[in-house]
Amino acid sequence: MHGLAERLPQHSTVYLTGLSPDLEGEPCEVLGFDPSAKRWLLRFLHPRFENQSCQVPEQCFTFGYCVQPGAAALGGSAAPGGAAREAKRRPGLGRGLEAAEQLEQGQVIFEECPFLITADDVNEVCRAYFKMRAASGDSPGALDAFNRLSAGEHFSQEAVQRCEAQAAQVWQAATSRAASPLELRQIAEVLRRWEANRFLQGAGGAGRGRAGRYALFSWVSLLNHSCQPSAMLDSLSALQSGALPEDGKSRVKALRGLAPGEAICINYGPPELLEWDVARRREYLQRQNGFTCRCPRCLTEAKAKPQGEEKSDLVSSVAECSYT
Repeated sequence: MHGLAERLPQHSTVYLTGLSPDLEGEPCEVLGFDPSAKRWLLRFLHPRFENQSCQVPEQCFTFGYCVQPGAAALGGSAAPGGAAREAKRRPGLGRGLEAAEQLEQGQVIFEECPFLITADDVNEVCRAYFKMRAASGDSPGALDAFNRLSAGEHFSQEAVQRCEAQAAQVWQAATSRAASPLELRQIAEVLRRWEANRFLQGAGGAGRGRAGRYALFSWVSLLNHSCQPSAMLDSLSALQSGALPEDGKSRVKALRGLAPGEAICINYGPPELLEWDVARRREYLQRQNGFTCRCPRCLTEAKAKPQGEEKSDLVSSVAECSYT
């Protein structure tokens, strides 16, 4: 739903701010937007409010997360429309997508809505996860889709340790009870799964990054990175008033012709990443996405460097990059 400048899915969880000290940080559910009053209609989530609602200007709340179970794919091996399918696993590589038929340059391969959107905040990620778990009895789609995604099996040690440290911080912020090693491992796995599969969502398009809101998809999240991408990803995000069924979707388009079985890969970084040298590209992807890229372009350019200049890649993390 679209307000003055804010765009929010219905049923998003938001937090009040700047109204009064006793309401600061109070969680609410988004019900709608009143264009005549120029205010959002929210419902208090805490039981003490007994389902009361309120109207607030959009500068008086912050976004937390939104679970959209209806957008979760319920299995199958083909993406929406049937032009892409899950690629067969290859040794040392993660899951990925490949062309299921002949694709032409500029062709829309598929479009998809996210099943989970979160702020760039690990606490909100964990709140969303536990909401999915709580709802799994009646509506298991979102949790099943989340659990089917990669859990960062090819993350670098640095990325794994970062998620472990974040898991401890999340636990300390939520409770004074000491966590068991199993509980911390479970939270760390949730954070690895989120970080390995998230896409930046915003009016400027979609891509892997660090700032803003992030979205998880059943199929888009399977797209792997390549420094010589065969597809591009953008968002359908025209700013209009009211509720738009197409808003929030991401669209995957072919950058060149693809034969059946060819990998569908995108660029996880900014457009200019493709102009950088191999060392700078790998440093960026390691820092932002937790892996050392070993796509064909990176391997070729690394071999062309003078002996000793390139660090050994045999012991580095393998990129989740499916390619032919």
